[in-house]
Amino acid sequence: MPYLVVANVLLGIVAVANLIFTYGVIRRLREHTSRLDTLASGPANSDIMLAPGAQPAPFEPVLTTADEPLDRDALVGTTLVGFFSPSCAPCREQAPRFVERATAAGPGRALAVAVGTPETVHDLVTLLEPVARVVVEVEDGPLHRAFGVQGYPAVCVLDGDGRIGASGSVVDRLPELSAV
Repeated sequence: MPYLVVANVLLGIVAVANLIFTYGVIRRLREHTSRLDTLASGPANSDIMLAPGAQPAPFEPVLTTADEPLDRDALVGTTLVGFFSPSCAPCREQAPRFVERATAAGPGRALAVAVGTPETVHDLVTLLEPVARVVVEVEDGPLHRAFGVQGYPAVCVLDGDGRIGASGSVVDRLPELSAV
């Protein structure tokens, strides 16, 4: 009889320990699920570039691929801006959407920044040049610093006052240029 009591007590202890561990695992899974949901929805605006309402910092003039000088004052009116890297898989997905949005906006209303050397960004530049002014610069170049770019793709819409109206990493989540 004492063996039966000891066995029941040990079984009870194991069952309670199992319940505590199961509760901990479920709690941890809920935390990870919420983190994964946050990552799947894309980075927050402030994580990828300047937040809405901010104004890009002044920057030294840079040359576009058409050899036109570009500075902050040249970004007049509502402008779609995108930063893309050829080594970034989401960039390859977002660049055609950027082209569609820039085409719908009309000529002169888009600026695209291709990150890399002229050799590495050739295909990207070829895609973007028909619809946007394109600048090729290295990571952390003058435009990157002015817009506070922290990752790729980074897209935003500048309003008529040169302030960021909306920003993020997904072109489809930006408002139409006429709505800003």
